[in-house]
Amino acid sequence: MVLYATSRKGQDLGFKPASAKTQLRYPKLDIADPKSIDGFAKTIQQDHGNVNVLINNAGVNLDLEYSPANVKTTLDTNYRGTLNVGEALKRRGMVADRKQMCRTFIPLLSSKGRIVNVSSTGSSLSGYSKELQERFRNPNMTLQDLEQMMEAANQGTESRNGWKSQAYSVSKAATNALTAALSRENPGLTINCCCPGWVDTDMGNLMGRPPKTLGT
Repeated sequence: MVLYATSRKGQDLGFKPASAKTQLRYPKLDIADPKSIDGFAKTIQQDHGNVNVLINNAGVNLDLEYSPANVKTTLDTNYRGTLNVGEALKRRGMVADRKQMCRTFIPLLSSKGRIVNVSSTGSSLSGYSKELQERFRNPNMTLQDLEQMMEAANQGTESRNGWKSQAYSVSKAATNALTAALSRENPGLTINCCCPGWVDTDMGNLMGRPPKTLGT
């Protein structure tokens, strides 16, 4: 088995394989950069042909330094970046913009492949207007519908309609919605999202530390 643990720097993360048969590789990947995603997809396709499991856990939280630029960066990374990785492997040999990249990795998934998108308790819809809650929960929402919502959130055009002021929370609510939409579009695959709880990372420590009895 080959496990790819990517990062923007491509540095050795020091993971210890659970088995001597497991190979660990640490390539560069910036999920906010379509060219980076496409290059990684090309490498995977050439070296292995398919993928069994894709875990999208990259993300940023810039809410402590709020600005329109940071809102855009947060949505581009946490929401659109995840969307791009999900689509990057589907369009080998095609020219596409971010809105068309949502199924990039899906064609390289094995017949019983799985995508896991890491979400957060911050994705809770409490605090949104009833209208926005209903739109997020729409069982027929398409990726195009979701992108229209996120464009409005990014531009602030729906600020009077009950959006949360935390870009991180909005990005994770969008991650949940895109996961549901991708799952509906690909019933033969297992596509879900989850919250891992508190993790001992720079982002996790922004929220403080849990009691010592909890594991990391």
